[in-house]
Amino acid sequence: MRIHTLRGAKRLEESVLAASNVRARTLIRVLDEGLQAAALAVRATAGAVFIGSDLSSLRCVVAFGPEARELLSRGVPVAPGLTKKALGRRVGRFAAAEMSDDPQFAAGSKHRSKQALLAPIRDGSRLLGVLQLVNPEGPARFSDRDARVVEGIVRTLATSFIQTSSLKRQEGLAAHDPLTGLRNVREMNRRLTRAVGAARRADRDMALMFVDVDHLKKVNSKLGHGAGREALKRTGRALNEAAAGVGEVFRFGGDEFVVVQRHASKESARALANHLRSHVAASTGGPMRAGGELPRITVSIGVATLHGLRHLNGQPPKDLKSRLMTTADRALFRAKSAGRNRVVVATARDDRG
Repeated sequence: MRIHTLRGAKRLEESVLAASNVRARTLIRVLDEGLQAAALAVRATAGAVFIGSDLSSLRCVVAFGPEARELLSRGVPVAPGLTKKALGRRVGRFAAAEMSDDPQFAAGSKHRSKQALLAPIRDGSRLLGVLQLVNPEGPARFSDRDARVVEGIVRTLATSFIQTSSLKRQEGLAAHDPLTGLRNVREMNRRLTRAVGAARRADRDMALMFVDVDHLKKVNSKLGHGAGREALKRTGRALNEAAAGVGEVFRFGGDEFVVVQRHASKESARALANHLRSHVAASTGGPMRAGGELPRITVSIGVATLHGLRHLNGQPPKDLKSRLMTTADRALFRAKSAGRNRVVVATARDDRG
């Protein structure tokens, strides 16, 4: 357990409130700080937080004390008997006799059972988890004051839990294209810059592919924009299927997608691009839910590799990313000019950086 030098119950609760700044912290970090705050407030020598929506699904996510490793590594469930009793209370306090009847504290446990304090973490009537504290220091027992302090911290934890879950959903929506469900151009820019930097540090090649849906305007004009949207959804799904395990697919905007292959050579990138092209053609046509038949969709693909650029030394990842994108875009233009439904891999002439 990491020990923070915090003074007083109010300061302890403030630390948990600070942990609810979920833009900078994960849910596990929030729960870890809450557990530490509660343990310090009541002088517990061991503790854990279990999360789950019912008694059977509760599993340990953070812990400290003599059995922390077992609780975390083996997924030992929360003490079922004590927890069942605690779920009907705000905070449950249990003496050694009650603890010894529960498997978690039975013979063979590293705890010398003295007292346990269990507090459900709730969102209204919905169970989110349970905070468990064991064995206060010295001869003392958990007091009424201890129960009140932990109850306040658990309420704060519940708020943090809800805020974290809500923010994760919002961040997920902000990073994804609403039509296709793929990561969007904002997320692509962020990830691509990192990928280029990692490739340069490791002195390895990578590839970027611009994928353009052929004749989408004709689909829109003949069958309506609903058919055009369906074509984009099916194309995105087909690209994601074909790139699984080897590339990341992004919706760039309009009729364009981007595929990033983090470990690639010119040959492997060409092979992946041809696989993407053939899979889209094979899996996009057919009946639409709204009626009518969607024609077979084809794509044109321009490919650029990092080592295919004319020079790399001295340029930051952001600039190399821009050159990679521009080079792939020029290769895409050549693929479309040559008749579409084909792959063109960029040459040094396409890089004018």
